[in-house]
Amino acid sequence: MTDYVASVAMHEKTWGTFLEPDPALEDAENLHERLGIPILSGHHADLTVFKGHNSVFDRIATRAKDVNLAYEDQCSAQHYYDVFSCVEREHGTVTRLVDVGVFMGGSATVLAGCVEPMGLELDLVDVNPVFLQFARERVRRVFPRAMTRVRMFHGDLPTYVARVLRADTGTRALIHHDGAHDFNQVVKDLSSLYFARDRIHGVALQDTHLRGEIGYFNFVDAAVYAMFGVDVKYEALGSRYPEGSPVTAPNQWNGNYFLADTPEGMYVPFDGVKWKYPHPTMELETFLPVKAPPAG
Repeated sequence: MTDYVASVAMHEKTWGTFLEPDPALEDAENLHERLGIPILSGHHADLTVFKGHNSVFDRIATRAKDVNLAYEDQCSAQHYYDVFSCVEREHGTVTRLVDVGVFMGGSATVLAGCVEPMGLELDLVDVNPVFLQFARERVRRVFPRAMTRVRMFHGDLPTYVARVLRADTGTRALIHHDGAHDFNQVVKDLSSLYFARDRIHGVALQDTHLRGEIGYFNFVDAAVYAMFGVDVKYEALGSRYPEGSPVTAPNQWNGNYFLADTPEGMYVPFDGVKWKYPHPTMELETFLPVKAPPAG
């Protein structure tokens, strides 16, 4: 059995690099327990409710449902379908998908379903190597033939931009951001994209309807407005929940809740976007972590 206590100790050594998959995880039972990931809500997004709209998505929905794996998703089926629709619409221009904040692989699985039929690459980016290994293994079980085009990057988005995206001159990326929901970190993440903006087609952000305890500073939508102005043009993504829905009340785990009648996500295309930040005197290094944050 792989010693994941030791892997956490190696956290700083692998920061800013692509990870190798752990062969011991292939087809392992109780993968979440093996990796020490608790399942709280157990929510599964039922992608099959959108079957019949697109043949590629139909394949994703069917194969994702058939995988025998315990997990939980953090996005609605509507969000996953809307993000897929952005990719499907833009795939003639986009060459790479970047999934930031993979957790247990919900969005990674949907994006991986686009890799083969659309000829794309997929990079999984997370500060937690355990989530990367889980997400990759979930993807492998659903779309094994796509794995030659799927990579795991251990780091935050600014580090990925600095070490990968700026160097890949031929890349045109679409980024899905479901990483840190802290206002300050989202501003840093979006700021880093400024320094590779000619290689990015757009960014889809999740949890723009999220609120919670003040210590979490869950204001993803405010970070978008801080970066691009309150009149930013965006496409609403995901579900909207009416007032009085259970999810509009603080949950039992960390007190988070969703704003009523507010879109779950935003897709911001970069063509014509007006950058209000960062200041022209700033460099990408301003937004990089001084050292690798602790794992977990």
